Amino acid sequence: MIKSLNKYLLVMIILACSSGGSSPTTDSGDDNGNGDNTNPYEFPNAVDYGLSNQVEIVTWNIRQFPQHSSTKEQVKSLLEKWNADVYLLQEISSESELISMVNSMTDYSYVVDEESGNLGFALVYKNENITYVSKNELWADTSNSSSGCNGDYLNCKLYQFASRPPMESYITWTDGTKSMNLYVINVHYKCCGNDNYDASDLTNEATRRHHASLLLTDYLINNRENDNVILVGDFNNVGAQSITNPTLSPFTDSESFDSADSFRLTDLNILQGPASGYSWQGWTSSYDASHLDHIIINEPLFSYQTTSSVEVIALPTQTGASNSNVSNRISDHQPVIYRFYP
Repeated sequence: MIKSLNKYLLVMIILACSSGGSSPTTDSGDDNGNGDNTNPYEFPNAVDYGLSNQVEIVTWNIRQFPQHSSTKEQVKSLLEKWNADVYLLQEISSESELISMVNSMTDYSYVVDEESGNLGFALVYKNENITYVSKNELWADTSNSSSGCNGDYLNCKLYQFASRPPMESYITWTDGTKSMNLYVINVHYKCCGNDNYDASDLTNEATRRHHASLLLTDYLINNRENDNVILVGDFNNVGAQSITNPTLSPFTDSESFDSADSFRLTDLNILQGPASGYSWQGWTSSYDASHLDHIIINEPLFSYQTTSSVEVIALPTQTGASNSNVSNRISDHQPVIYRFYP
């Protein structure tokens, strides 16, 4: 009787082990721990900003991309959900990871910089509406050392941009009926310090930022006066959030700089608004919130201002994630989007 029972149990064990389909070691992707393969980063609250007859430009510092194992999938989902024509990204730590991400986005293509080192730039654009023509990395061949200045910032132009030459891309936008040529320029100014400009100290952070803006306003007025220019990026304008901050003043302070009449800070209402609306909230930092990310247009685009809108894309709201998770897994900066009808 005992032998018969043992044989019966052995047969039942063999049958149980032989059933159930695929091996449990088979990689079936991310199943969210629930036995399904749904995308954990669908972000149902993310807004679709894309309209076929509207130009959408987004600037976003995506903080040492990719800073977390989930960063790439989260950023990809957001870019596709927002559905904008042009994304100008800063702080790309891994160019290969950025390329891998965009290659998996069927509607988009990319251009990356060649000169800025480990915190680079990327242009990501929608194939249906954007044709990429060319790029130019401004002042990439100039001195990148304070010792090369010899008392004059014009001798060390790249140094003013902290080793990150502005990436100017020439593109064409179209909706199939109308078209527009655009120069989009991506910048990432020197960080930190304060807002105290010191002309005698060429290593001072605020001084370098101010000189970077002087270089750009001079370049654009003398070389792009009749072209449509959109200048975007992380300007790192710490300190007073106003038009007289030396980082922004050559573009914004018309009482002190003639150049300011040739430009418009599209997000001026955000700069002058409550801190809760700033692009950088300092979620995981001891520094105060600041509006560091801007989109500036030149005079040929002024006529489109009446059909335009600008806003900070609130990442915690659109992702449903906590402030700290947004900061540590996606970015500590929130994107700024500018939209207009040509």
